[in-house]
Amino acid sequence: MSVCGWLLIVLVAGGLPPAYAQNKEDSAESAQVAANEARGSVVSGLGEQKLSERFPEAALWLDLEGGARTLALFWPGYEAPARGGLIILADEGGNAESGLTGALARELAQRNFAVLTLGLESPSQALEAVLEQPVEAPQLDSAPSDRRSSAISPATIDVMTSETGDELEEAYRERIRKQLVAGVSALEKHGQELVAVVGIGRGSNHVVLNAAELGGSPAMIWVSPRFYPKDASQLAVALTKASVSRILELSSSAEYEQRRAGLKRARVEGFNLQLMSSGDLSSPRNGKALAGRISAWLKPKAQ
Repeated sequence: MSVCGWLLIVLVAGGLPPAYAQNKEDSAESAQVAANEARGSVVSGLGEQKLSERFPEAALWLDLEGGARTLALFWPGYEAPARGGLIILADEGGNAESGLTGALARELAQRNFAVLTLGLESPSQALEAVLEQPVEAPQLDSAPSDRRSSAISPATIDVMTSETGDELEEAYRERIRKQLVAGVSALEKHGQELVAVVGIGRGSNHVVLNAAELGGSPAMIWVSPRFYPKDASQLAVALTKASVSRILELSSSAEYEQRRAGLKRARVEGFNLQLMSSGDLSSPRNGKALAGRISAWLKPKAQ
C-alpha cells in the first residue's frame, strides 16, 4: 500500500500516530521560539511565556536596552493611592512568580503596595565557578626570588580563561541591571515611585550592585541573602557609593553577625537586622510573615 493510502486509513481511523503528532507539536514550539527571538525576546529558561499565560492581567513584557525583553508581574495596591512601589528580584533560578517571590508580592499588595516582580536566571556552570571564587586575603610582599618562581608556576592563572570568565560575568550582571532599570521605568509608567527594592537569596547581590542605577536612594531589603564572595567583600563600598539610607535584612543565617560587624566597622548607617525563626525563609509559606515585617519597617517612610 502507498504512503498516501496508509495516511488516509489512519486519518479515517481517528488521527495521526502519537509520535507524528508530537513531532508536529515540537515543530510548532520551535517556530514559536524562533518568532520570539525575532521579536527580540530572550529564551531565559524561566518559563516566561507560560507564566504570562497564567497571569495575563499581571504580566508585563519589559523592553530592555539592546532589544531584548523580560517578563515582570505587576501587582497593584488594593486601594488608590498605593503606599509606594516595590521591586522584588527572585532568588537564582526563580521566575517572577515562583517560590517566595509571588507569595510575598501578593501579601505586600494586600498591604497596599504596588509590587513588580522579576525573575533571576541561573548562571551557567562556567559562570557559577567564576562567581563562587573565594576572595584571597592580601598577603605580605614576598622576596624577589619568590615572585619569580610564582610567575613561572604552573598554577599561574591562564589569562585567556580569566578574560572569558570576566566577559561571562559582565554579560550576566549587565542583563540583570537592565531588568531592574526597566522595572523602575514600568513602575513610573503606572504612577508609582520606587520606595524599596527587595532581593531574595542570590538576588540580594544584584540589588546592591545596581542600587545606584535605581534612583531616589530607595530602601533596600535582603531576604535570606546569599552574597557571592566578591560581592560580600565589597558590600560596604557598594552601599556607601549608592547612598542607600535604609537597609533591612531578614535572616535566619549565622552569617548575619559577620555581615553586621563588617558594616558597622565601615560606618554604614541605617542597617537593621531582624532575625526570623530558623528554617528556609525562601518558602512561599513565609510570605505573610515576611510581608508583615517589611510593611511595618517601611511604614514611617511610605505614608
